[in-house]
Amino acid sequence: MFSIILAAGKGTRMGAADLPKVCFDLGGVPVIVHAIETYKRCGVEHHIVVIGDRAEQVAAAVCERFPQTIFAYQPHQRGTGDAARCGAAVLDAFDYEGDVLVVAGDKVVHEKTLAEQTELFQRVGADLCFMVGAKENFPSSGRIVEDEAGHILSNIEVSDLARARLIERWLQLAPEDPLESNRLRSEMLESFRTERKAQRAMPQLWNILAERATITASELNACFSSHETYFEFTGPQGRTYRWTAQEIENRARWANLSVYCFRAEALRYALARLQTKNAQSEECLTDAIATLASATNPNGQARFRVVLYPIARPTDAMAFNTLEELEAIRAHYPNAAK
Repeated sequence: MFSIILAAGKGTRMGAADLPKVCFDLGGVPVIVHAIETYKRCGVEHHIVVIGDRAEQVAAAVCERFPQTIFAYQPHQRGTGDAARCGAAVLDAFDYEGDVLVVAGDKVVHEKTLAEQTELFQRVGADLCFMVGAKENFPSSGRIVEDEAGHILSNIEVSDLARARLIERWLQLAPEDPLESNRLRSEMLESFRTERKAQRAMPQLWNILAERATITASELNACFSSHETYFEFTGPQGRTYRWTAQEIENRARWANLSVYCFRAEALRYALARLQTKNAQSEECLTDAIATLASATNPNGQARFRVVLYPIARPTDAMAFNTLEELEAIRAHYPNAAK
């Protein structure tokens, strides 16, 4: 098994301009080094690290412990899907057809947990097995959408749910009275955290808000359609489901923890079909779940087998975007380097 470790991000919320996020210390070694050590103990022998921002620092940190690591460069920050494609290009150069672990460089997973996931992946002959946790423990992670029988349909990011929820409410309120621009801007920032992300999520409206004190119903309808207030999914036998953001949140049991075991063929299939139709206008690897789950053979049967692996405890798979979240990991792994 190869791993593709996504380590090209900036990690701006960590507040350290001179240190990549994956190079922060965990038990005396960089987080990414701790992760690779875990993967090797689980039988993953070969590693492709996708680098971008401060690439030399990441490569130096990894090579001090693992000098035979392969590196792939992501020149532009275009999402996790684009990063995974950069790593998969190395597999293509080797004509590799085996199994692939794809995971973020800041992910800290218990060895037993990852071993169980890879064992399940191989035992059931899955094309994709991905790690999930109870949604109440991971409020910012994507929601896994299932039908009534438990068939996996998709992953929907919380930012996309937030976008649909805002559009639905605004379209309901606008016909009564014009909406204040400051109010809409405030709600967008609350949902998307930064101006850059808010502008990406709703570019046309964001530009209008800078020019007007209020927004009318006709202006909102020019920015959005009612189709953007719900999500559609294709299930077994081609059945179509349509649910609002709130219905998805109510129905969802699991949150996606973004630790993926792929067959190489399935990974290539999914990467070739990624789009940027989401709140951040990026290619998201999470879309691979819906792509593979809905793919069919000419006879109408499912082409790929997609299964999930639920963790037992929230601490079985941890990640961080802030110093506070990193401290929680350090508290749980006080002897990580040992």
